[in-house]
Amino acid sequence: MTNKKNPAKSNIHSLIKSLEMIIDDTLTVFQECKKIPQMHDSFLKEYETTCHRIMNNIHSQRLKIAVAGAIKSGKSTFINSLVGKDLVKRGAGVVTSITTRIRKGAKNRANIYFKSWDTINLQLQKALELFPDDGASHEFNNLDLSDIDLNNIDIRRKKDREALKKIFKILTCNFPVTQAGIQPETLLIQHAIQGFDSCNSLVQSDETSLIFESKKFDKYKDFTSDPDKAFYIKDVCLELYGKIIDPNIEIADCQGADSIDPGQLSQILNYLESANLIIYCISSRTGLRQADIIFLNQIKKLGLLDNIVFINNCDLSEHENFDDLIKIEKNIKDNLGFLEIKPKIFSLSSLYNLFIQFIDNGNFKTGGKSKLNKKDSIRLQLWQEEKKTVKYCTLQTREFNTFFQGVIDKNRHDFLISNHFNRLTALLSHLEQQTHISHDLLSSDKDKEKKAISALATLEQNANRIETMVNKTIEVNVQELKEKIHLNLKSAFIQDQSSVLNKTSDHIKNAAFVDIEQYKTGSESSFNQILYLMFQDFKRKLDLYVLENIKPELKSFVKTQEEQILSYFLSLFDSFQIDLKSDLIGDDDIVDVGNSANPLLDSEVPFYDGISYDGSMAFKTVKKILNLQIPSLIFEAKYTTKIKANVFTDFSLNTLSGILSSLFKQNSLFSFSPGLKKAAVKIKQENLKLIKTQYEQFYINLENDYFIPLIEAVTRDFKEKINERFGLYHTYKQEVESVFSLKQSEKQEQKNTIRSIQLQIQQLIKDIASASP
Repeated sequence: MTNKKNPAKSNIHSLIKSLEMIIDDTLTVFQECKKIPQMHDSFLKEYETTCHRIMNNIHSQRLKIAVAGAIKSGKSTFINSLVGKDLVKRGAGVVTSITTRIRKGAKNRANIYFKSWDTINLQLQKALELFPDDGASHEFNNLDLSDIDLNNIDIRRKKDREALKKIFKILTCNFPVTQAGIQPETLLIQHAIQGFDSCNSLVQSDETSLIFESKKFDKYKDFTSDPDKAFYIKDVCLELYGKIIDPNIEIADCQGADSIDPGQLSQILNYLESANLIIYCISSRTGLRQADIIFLNQIKKLGLLDNIVFINNCDLSEHENFDDLIKIEKNIKDNLGFLEIKPKIFSLSSLYNLFIQFIDNGNFKTGGKSKLNKKDSIRLQLWQEEKKTVKYCTLQTREFNTFFQGVIDKNRHDFLISNHFNRLTALLSHLEQQTHISHDLLSSDKDKEKKAISALATLEQNANRIETMVNKTIEVNVQELKEKIHLNLKSAFIQDQSSVLNKTSDHIKNAAFVDIEQYKTGSESSFNQILYLMFQDFKRKLDLYVLENIKPELKSFVKTQEEQILSYFLSLFDSFQIDLKSDLIGDDDIVDVGNSANPLLDSEVPFYDGISYDGSMAFKTVKKILNLQIPSLIFEAKYTTKIKANVFTDFSLNTLSGILSSLFKQNSLFSFSPGLKKAAVKIKQENLKLIKTQYEQFYINLENDYFIPLIEAVTRDFKEKINERFGLYHTYKQEVESVFSLKQSEKQEQKNTIRSIQLQIQQLIKDIASASP
């Protein structure tokens, strides 16, 4: 993509600069306020914290842009064209093995975060679930697993690695690749074995990281493009120096979504859920594939289609003419229409755009200095001869650039500009009210001072009494809220099970195991071997079903409950907006302290001014601090001791029957098929019982480990805000007495300072009004 000056982008930078200057001036005003003792309170400290937090948000909050799509759809090339350099590895084969996040940084820096050994070994243990134990090792051509505990495999031990190599050989030699591809469990074992030597010294007991900087920066590609090394990696974040990437966005190069491994697919979908924009790449060579349709359906179920835009990534070498390119674009639109997706689609060539940026002045024929190798230079020259196609793709590129920058500017304006300007205006307005309070107190006479102190004493007593009552009321209300959420959960998970549990049960009943015949390769095949693969297929199908169908539904349910909790606390907060001054209103001598109505006791200015309750922020903060997450495990296929005993009992009876039948019937051949079919039935039957227990446990965990801690933590935050309101009354009396004890000359000096502060505040409010769009 070309990097041209964008007026909207320049305006955003100008707004951010104005915001930063206003914050600096506001902090200066706070320093002036500290010269007035009665204004140097907890609120002033809170205001300072708010301003510093705004500054941090401006520079740290990032919009997330996810680039997704099937394998070989040109995602990495698209990102390279977006940032204007060969950043992420591209080429033949699968070259993106893990999601790679890209940000602006102070220098070129690649941060590679590794998994812990416990995480790695747990993955291997799950992959080996149901793999035949030492009692069945005679079936594996002298495979000796007698001293290996597959339930406690540790790849750091040499004997365990040797066992993994033998197991991998069995899985690859005895069982051919099926239509669905190589088993994910087989690939996982392969990557773990082949990547061990490279990553052994880098992985630790706890998660650790590796950093490549400056000239060594590109070495990170050895990890992100190598699936063996990528197995050991949890996360990759690239920081780029210079102007090639906006400082307020994060771009993620997601690995191909063709994987049938639910674990890998879940990682991709989790990032997409957090993204502000999804750019979905489709290769013009193939159009919309089956893998795209499956993945887009998953995105649709998560409700993310409002944040998606499509790139028809044109391979200019594959199209005979312009009409062929337009035909492909139309087919993609039509196919997306069948999925009930109204696409915003741009047809452009990421590779052409990247090559163009490697040539000075953007034109190969002008003799500019090229960074391209000879082969790519010839390709570019041939493409430029297709003038109509290149012109169309260039126009589409410009339209996409305008759209993309518009998305960034709009989101950045919403997140960083508008909210912060409004927040500063409210903050300064309240501070101005406080200055009037202080100024009026300094202007009072002795007689009115005595009456004001008496009134404030009564006010403080009322506050103490009401505060006690409110705290008790909060406890009762919060208990009612817990009961309400409990009943909602019970209704959803116990009384009405048809929406989730029954659907999952029907899926298990109707889910067909992989045809066992495809795994049989003559005498080398064993009942245990086929049973292992059969169970792994069943487990994977259940995992995919849960990921695609159940988790979106449960997340929607959780979101609804959170909205109810938030609404409950907001309503409760409003109900506690009690005006304790009502008993004092009507006494002109008390209300009118000084030259004008005293805001301290003015009924038009409620005592809670400036103390607001941001429930949404409270939720986010609580979740972050407590690391609250929805329980990840809902349904998981199990192969219990009971299932195993039943399966092998039936298998033994079937084997005996089969052997006898083959002896007495001349043309009868012994087969594992009947025994394996019975095993499939047993596995289904027992897992139907297990998922009911798992579902009930998920319901318990969701309530006890998520909603209850969430409600209790938000309650604590809520109480602090309420007590903060009443705290005003506790401090007013002391502040007023302190003011009244001042000498007349001291009062006048403070009044002059306050007047100066008021003028500065008024100017800042005008500056915000002028700077705000």
